[in-house]
Amino acid sequence: MGAVDFFSSLLKMISALAVVLGIMIGAMFFLKKFIKGTGTNLDDGNYIKIISTRYIGPKCSIMLMDVLNSIVVVGIANNQITMLTTISDPKSLEQLKDSERVKKSPISLLNNLSSYRSRLLAQGHKRKGSRENE
Repeated sequence: MGAVDFFSSLLKMISALAVVLGIMIGAMFFLKKFIKGTGTNLDDGNYIKIISTRYIGPKCSIMLMDVLNSIVVVGIANNQITMLTTISDPKSLEQLKDSERVKKSPISLLNNLSSYRSRLLAQGHKRKGSRENE
């Protein structure tokens, strides 16, 4: 009879653990839903954009950011963030915006396919020409 008591108590313990874990997972799900809607996604990448990051050492970097159409250079080290400068030179701003546009411009699949096709055709013509000369 000892084995039956052990099995029933083990079953009760596992079912209680399953209930507690289920309640915890459900609470995390609902909290995540409610917290997500309260101000955490206010920006959505419209106001602050990271243009470039350069790592200069362990846990040290310099970041170039676009904050409300103003370029800000920030230094980041360990647990400290320091504003180094703002870029206000119109020529530099235009150069940065041009480089950002180049990064964002999508590469057309049709352009890639046509360039590969032209390369293959050129290689095919070279092979035919070498066969005719022999």
